[in-house]
Amino acid sequence: MIEADPVFGKVIANYPSNRTRLILPAVVLSGVASVILNVTLAEVEAWWGPVLTVVIMAAVVLGLGWRVLHFWNHEVVLYEEGFSFREGARPIFFLYHEIMSIRQQGQRLAYFGGLIRRNTYRFTLTTLRGEVMKLDNTYVRIEEMGAQIEKKIYAVLEPYLKEEMAKGEKIPFSDSLRLSTEGLEERGRELPWEEFDGYKISDGQIAIFAQPERSTWLTIPLPDVDNLPILVRWLKQREFTPPSMITVEPKR
Repeated sequence: MIEADPVFGKVIANYPSNRTRLILPAVVLSGVASVILNVTLAEVEAWWGPVLTVVIMAAVVLGLGWRVLHFWNHEVVLYEEGFSFREGARPIFFLYHEIMSIRQQGQRLAYFGGLIRRNTYRFTLTTLRGEVMKLDNTYVRIEEMGAQIEKKIYAVLEPYLKEEMAKGEKIPFSDSLRLSTEGLEERGRELPWEEFDGYKISDGQIAIFAQPERSTWLTIPLPDVDNLPILVRWLKQREFTPPSMITVEPKR
């Protein structure tokens, strides 16, 4: 059981590395390599056949073992005020307000003609000091962990970004897209809020439209978007609703 921290508060949840996912592929691959070597090199009658078999098998086992041990101690522990991130012997602690960006990526993979399906997730966190952490299916319950981290971080990040925008700052949401009180900017191009005509998320990307003909002003792949939930909320607040789409309740 992990004890509460005097600075970070009580423990909410912990997410160690998925050790079953680490061990199983290593066992399968080493078994396959063993069978292949036994019916090939091990059958060679010359002296170098058995020797080379042992050398190659040892290299395979050492390589797979290194990978298992490398990820074995990875763990993320969520606290009330922050979280710890461990990739080695010692964990590194971060407060939630130290995280300035989250990028998320999700895929649904199919194997053997769709008989086996698996969801993969990756969350890339960047701190105000430029430190980068990647959280993926190496950890157990990665989808749950990502949702918990986003909830905690966005609760403090969004008010901060709103304050910065109110001060006249341009808020980055990708390597090129910026939002301000005046509108959107991308590599020198500007789209005032008066000309903004909505957005659409489909096919793994977000498209931003401009008036008067709802032309596509910009498309960005979703994995390249910073703080996607915040961006979507802010764009939704600025969406133009045509008069014909406004419902007026009749007076009683």
